[in-house]
Amino acid sequence: MPQRRALIVLNYHRIGDADETPFDSGVFSATAEQLESQISYFKSRFHMATLEEVFAMIGGGNVPRGTSMLITFDDGYLDNYTLAFPILRAQGVQGVFFLPTAFIGTGKLPWWDEIAYIVKHCVKERIRLEYPESTTFDLKGTGARRVSMQILRLFTQPAVKDPKRFITELEKVCEVSRPKGGADRCFLDWHEAREMQEHGMAFGSHTHSHEILSKLSSELQQEEARRSREILERELNRKIDTLAYPVGLPYCFSADTVSVLKQMGYMAAFSFYGGSNLPGKIQPFDIRRYGVADQSHSRLRLQTAWGAATGAPWF
Repeated sequence: MPQRRALIVLNYHRIGDADETPFDSGVFSATAEQLESQISYFKSRFHMATLEEVFAMIGGGNVPRGTSMLITFDDGYLDNYTLAFPILRAQGVQGVFFLPTAFIGTGKLPWWDEIAYIVKHCVKERIRLEYPESTTFDLKGTGARRVSMQILRLFTQPAVKDPKRFITELEKVCEVSRPKGGADRCFLDWHEAREMQEHGMAFGSHTHSHEILSKLSSELQQEEARRSREILERELNRKIDTLAYPVGLPYCFSADTVSVLKQMGYMAAFSFYGGSNLPGKIQPFDIRRYGVADQSHSRLRLQTAWGAATGAPWF
């Protein structure tokens, strides 16, 4: 099938078995075996781009014939180092890893893992929250995994202006305390990130604390982007000028966010709500990415072939 000149960016989060975690199952994108099969297939069909090549495409430089594909990872979980990195290295494909610097090398848990843990350990049949408005979730009928996804989606909404209040109320309603970060770290450390960089992987900012930027003032957005970049550049000894918006949906960043990033000298930012990127039409601060979670191998092949042939969004 003929391919258009286009850039497809795929986004992964965790690699491994989603059923084994006590935390958020929804951040698992593939098992190691699935990732290896996917990368092998993509490599046989597309030009596997690097971050540097993407910058050239944005700037109007030479665009490879056919469709290029960039592989990205958000959040910097330890399995990105132990499972994803060896696969990418063996196949000679660059991954771009966006790191929330407050979590790297720590045992700290992010808000999505805290929320999923609370829901998964709740023994009630229903969860009724009063903030940001009265909402009931059918835990018995829907199941903990799906309800945790519903509550996480609610948490990201603009109406939730007090994240601490939301999680505290969830703890009280479920009668479950959020887990404390333990000695078993969930995220890679700086030594591991430097090793990955030495073998061709690239890195960008995912802010410092993974707060949803559109909920913050301009000053706090600037602090999140500034602090993250300073830490990344110090630890990796490399200029960092790209960022991936936390959560990445259209309401999670704003014109104010883009203005802040431009003023700080960032060159590009990645969203996460789908869409191909066509030469001459790539928006530097809204580079579109597709998620691969919940896609069968055959459907993922069909989706990428469709995007390469038409440049149209996945269906």
